Amino acid sequence: MRFCLKWAEKNSAVRKFFSLFGLRLNILVSFLLLLSYLAPFVPPDAFWPLAFLGLAYPYFLLVNLIFLLIWVLLRSRNLLLPLFVLGLGFNYFANTFRLIPHFKSKDAGITLLSYNVHSFRAEQKGHRLNNPAILEYFKSVGADIICLQEGIHFKDGKLSPKGLTDALPGINYFHVVSSGNYSDLVTFSRYPILNKGEIRFSDSEILVLFSDIKIANNRMIRVYNCHLQSYSIDPDDYTVIDSLASGINDRQIGIAKKVSFKLKNGFILRSIQVRKLAEHIRKSPYPVVVCGDFNDTPVSYAYRKVRGELNDAFVESGWWNSNTYNGQLPSFRIDYILADKRFTLEDYSRDRVFFSDHFPVHSKLIFQ
Repeated sequence: MRFCLKWAEKNSAVRKFFSLFGLRLNILVSFLLLLSYLAPFVPPDAFWPLAFLGLAYPYFLLVNLIFLLIWVLLRSRNLLLPLFVLGLGFNYFANTFRLIPHFKSKDAGITLLSYNVHSFRAEQKGHRLNNPAILEYFKSVGADIICLQEGIHFKDGKLSPKGLTDALPGINYFHVVSSGNYSDLVTFSRYPILNKGEIRFSDSEILVLFSDIKIANNRMIRVYNCHLQSYSIDPDDYTVIDSLASGINDRQIGIAKKVSFKLKNGFILRSIQVRKLAEHIRKSPYPVVVCGDFNDTPVSYAYRKVRGELNDAFVESGWWNSNTYNGQLPSFRIDYILADKRFTLEDYSRDRVFFSDHFPVHSKLIFQ
């Protein structure tokens, strides 16, 4: 730090550059960061461009932090600009990053696991259908409730809903529903599932599964298992985008436009879905737990609308940033466990196991 300070003080070229251009650039990225703060409040189906800025929030945040450090090293009062803008977005930072680790809870509770298993493709590619490695992972977590997205692929065998129920100790019930495509959902439970339902959306195969589960004599909860609208981006398009740094051609521009259109379409469709889901959650007769693959970040309309007054397990007991996407796009936290305020959420974990293009998340739910 002292070396950098002395170097900056002695190097007039650095000071001249930042005095001429640094503040202007900082104003620009600060303005973009401020605009990203609006993304959770503006429905993308009303005005979609802000959704892109919300997706870029971590990058605007990083650049402003770099400017803050530069102004500190240069002992410039310009540091007040990024400091003010970063302070305005403290809640967004707290939803995205947790800097203080939590200790494991010793209290008894219900462990819930949520995982987009990508139709068990890793098990198929690894030729492990007769001895699925993912089963050992499920057993090691020992979850009482397991919510899988893209979870139906086999009608029988060890990775079918019945096969998983038989293989997992204590899991006696399951609720399964299929849209006929990738959004298939299945919820497993140690406790009786007394009522089963689903939420479907027009013009989309996306659906949400909800299960009313009796966890004690006079205690019911409703668990929502969600797989909200994805971007449906072809994996081959990522390699074309990655090659932009080596030169731009018409094909790359065309692919970039196609990807941008799919991102826009995903934002818009999710905004419609989450309003219907949020209204359904609001009318639940029981305390709710909402989990699954939202396909959107904490700085988004989808997250804010679904979370509402619910607690976020990562925010309550997580650590660092818990990125859950394991694909070729930049990794963000897009898988969630949210719960009614009548629960305390402890022992949140994002496990780096590579059975899917997502990482699983699990947390302990304790009734207050």
